Amino acid sequence: MKVMVNLKQAILQAWKEQWSDYQWAINIKKNFPKGTTWDYLNLAETLMEQAMIGPSPNPLILSYLKYAISSQMVSYSSMLAAISKFEGFSRELCVKSLLEIMDMFCHRLSCHGKAEECIGLCRPIPYRNLLPAKEPIQNALSKQFQAVLRKGWVDSRALHLFETLLNMGGVFWFTNNLVKELLKETRQEWAKRGVELLYSIFCLDTQQITLTLLGTILPNLLTDSAHWHSLTDPPGKALAKLSVWCALSCYSSHHKGSFSARQRKRQREDIEDYNSLFPLDDTQPSKLMRLLSSNEDEPVALSSPDRSMSSSLSASQLHTVNMRDPLNRVLANLFLLISSILGSKTAGPHTQFVQSFIEECVECLEQGSRGSILQFMPFTMVSELVKLPALAKPKVVLAITDLSLPLGRRVAAKAISAL
Repeated sequence: MKVMVNLKQAILQAWKEQWSDYQWAINIKKNFPKGTTWDYLNLAETLMEQAMIGPSPNPLILSYLKYAISSQMVSYSSMLAAISKFEGFSRELCVKSLLEIMDMFCHRLSCHGKAEECIGLCRPIPYRNLLPAKEPIQNALSKQFQAVLRKGWVDSRALHLFETLLNMGGVFWFTNNLVKELLKETRQEWAKRGVELLYSIFCLDTQQITLTLLGTILPNLLTDSAHWHSLTDPPGKALAKLSVWCALSCYSSHHKGSFSARQRKRQREDIEDYNSLFPLDDTQPSKLMRLLSSNEDEPVALSSPDRSMSSSLSASQLHTVNMRDPLNRVLANLFLLISSILGSKTAGPHTQFVQSFIEECVECLEQGSRGSILQFMPFTMVSELVKLPALAKPKVVLAITDLSLPLGRRVAAKAISAL
C-alpha cells in the first residue's frame, strides 16, 4: 500500500513539474526498488486511474501511460486488466483515448509465452471485444436484439453486450431504443416473445430502467399524438404488458430492499435527478385533506397530468405510502396521466394502450403478484374505466378498488350499480 501511495505521489509530482514522458520514466526507475516488476506495482492501473479522473483525460499523464506501454514497462495483459475495470463510458473523450491506447498494441496480442503470462492476458479479454469496430452503438443494439428475438433466449455473450451498451449509452438511451425495437414488431407471437426477452434484459438494472420507462418514455408516447400510431396492437399491448411487469417487479423488490450493490450505487447517483424531475410540494398534504374532506359526490377534475399526485391517494394511504420515493412518485404521476386520458374525449391507440395496461394489472393481481400498483390509481378513474367494454365487469371493479377503505367500497358499489 505504501509503494502504491508513493507511486501516485511520483506521478502527481511529475505532472506538477511538467516532466516529459522520457524524464518521468528515468526518474521513476531511479526512485523505486529494482527487481520489482511494474505489473506487480500496478503501474498501468495507477497511471490510467490518474489520467482518467476528470471528464476528459489528462494529456500529460496519458503520455506517461503510452510511453510505459511502448517501452514495455508494463505488459499488455496488465493494461487490458486496467481497461477492463474502467466504467466511465459516458465520458466520450476518455473512451476515445482508451481506444487509441488499445490500438497501440492490439495487433501484437498473442499467447506465446509463459503459462502465467498467457492466463494473465486472457483473463480481461472475454466480452470486451463484443462490439463491432466502427459501428454506431444504436445499430449494435438493434442487431443484437433482433438476434436474440430470432433465437428466443438471451445467452451470456448477448447479456454482456447489452450491459456494455447500457453503460455506454445510459439508461434512457438504452431503454428508449429497446422500446422502439419492440414497437416495430407487428407479429403477435414475436411481440410476446419480445416482452419476455426485454423483461430479462431489463434485469440488468431493474429500478432505473423501470423509472425511465414509466416516468419518461410512456408519458412521451401517451401525450404526443405523433406517437399514438405505434401503440396499436400487438406492439402496444406488448408494451403495456412489459410496463406492468417491470412496475410490479420493481415495486415488489423495492419494498423488500433487495437491490444489488450496483443498483444501489446507481440509485444514490440518480436520486437527485428524479427529485428534480418529479418535485414534491410540501404544501400538498393540506390540499389533499381539503380534497378528501369535501363531498364525495362532487366530481374531481384531473384533466392535467401535472396536478399533484397526492390527490390520487386516500387519507389513510397517505400515512403508509412514502411519496418522497422516486418509484412511488413515478407511479402516481403515471396513473394521473392515465386518468386524464380516460377523462378526455379523444379516443385512439393511446386509450387502447391504457385499457391493455389496466387489464394486465388486473390479470397479474389475480395471479397472486405481490404488491399492487393500483393503489396509486385515483378513485375517479373507476367511473371512467367501466365505460370501456372490456373493463365493465364486477370482478374488474373489485380488483381495481381498495375495498379496505370506506371510500373505496363506496366507489366500487357505485360503479357496479352503474354496470
